[in-house]
Amino acid sequence: MKASQKCINMIKQFEGFCGTAYKCVSTEEYYTIGYGHYSKDIKKGQKITKEEAEKLLLKDIAKFEKHVNSYNDKYKWSQNEFDALVSFAFNVGSIKQLTADGSRTKTEIASKILSYNKSGGRILPGLTNRRKNEQMLFLTKDPDIESYLNCIKEVFAGSLGNGSVRKNNIEKMGLDYNKVQKIVNILSH
Repeated sequence: MKASQKCINMIKQFEGFCGTAYKCVSTEEYYTIGYGHYSKDIKKGQKITKEEAEKLLLKDIAKFEKHVNSYNDKYKWSQNEFDALVSFAFNVGSIKQLTADGSRTKTEIASKILSYNKSGGRILPGLTNRRKNEQMLFLTKDPDIESYLNCIKEVFAGSLGNGSVRKNNIEKMGLDYNKVQKIVNILSH
């Protein structure tokens, strides 16, 4: 599986963009830059553009996609579950402990997500908010085929607009814009 745009947007929202390398906590070993890129290759005072940060973000996400996919044979993740766990792993580093190395049920995983809201033993409001959003996404049922068919009908009726307006309207419906557009393009020819 691959992270959807919804997942990428969630990570960007919670990580925020910083064009200059920084340490969240002075005791951290490495610096962070861009959208949460934390690595030994980042140096103090280093600068980055949003475009460069996007490339690093996608590279970092690929590592966490692979990690979450390593549990897919057991869990058969839905897209929303997968996206929530990629966001979680991006922030925490892994889902191994969250899943108890694959021994927890999906219900247990969902309830445990909220427990990961501390740093240095203190509850952090930002982490609490992120975990709530990840849990909500994890528990949200993926759209069914009927939702996509109705959306495609609306596209052909012209009620969702064009370009970025259409994209925003489709994403507000909780659907994958690229999937809808691919089907629309096939049906249009």
